[in-house]
Amino acid sequence: MNADTPNQFILNTEEQEMVDLLREEMGLESSAEVMHLLVRQAIQRIAITCPQCGHFARVTERDQAECRSCLSVITLSEDIWDATRTPAG
Repeated sequence: MNADTPNQFILNTEEQEMVDLLREEMGLESSAEVMHLLVRQAIQRIAITCPQCGHFARVTERDQAECRSCLSVITLSEDIWDATRTPAG
């Protein structure tokens, strides 16, 4: 493995056919581009975007998340994510 492809893995025949079909349908250059796109789509389903800094924040509880970049605590209220920064120190 080299630095450009740290996550190499083997797909079975059926999985590779699915990736090839997606690559052709999406007009992408490579299977790696398909995998990058799938990972980005998957993370959008389980993480939220921090309203303070725009980085992904990890949900820690049902209605709360924490941003590792700006250290905001993000809470869900009336279906809206709102961030408050934790005090430094």
